[in-house]
Amino acid sequence: MEENKHWIFSKVNAENKFSKNSIEAIHLESCPQNGDNCKAHRAVINECLKNSFDCLLDSQYEKSINELKTAFEKTLDMEHETCAKCAELFRLRITASLEQIQGELQQMTTGFFKSSRHKPSLEYATTVINELKGKV
Repeated sequence: MEENKHWIFSKVNAENKFSKNSIEAIHLESCPQNGDNCKAHRAVINECLKNSFDCLLDSQYEKSINELKTAFEKTLDMEHETCAKCAELFRLRITASLEQIQGELQQMTTGFFKSSRHKPSLEYATTVINELKGKV
């Protein structure tokens, strides 16, 4: 599996953004099964990541979080023994994306230019992160 080290799931750092034109956010570099066991799972996960990023750019934070949650839950369905390592990496990337959203929402709800309109989204992000970390 190849993971782009410069990929940042962030609205603030838009110049480093996940490409809207990208077909796969996560793709396999080397797999003993040639990706056959997880092809359907990866397709759903990649679609959720893309949808989540699009929602994030449109400031639809809760929808973005829900897409990441769906992607995370799909990784839990990857039952083949050979897929366990990739599934764990997918979960780490998804969790990091959720934490990035949470951090940006935290910044928007604190400080001099704070806005309380993002507080429900921040609370939801925190709840989802805690819920997903409890599933692993």
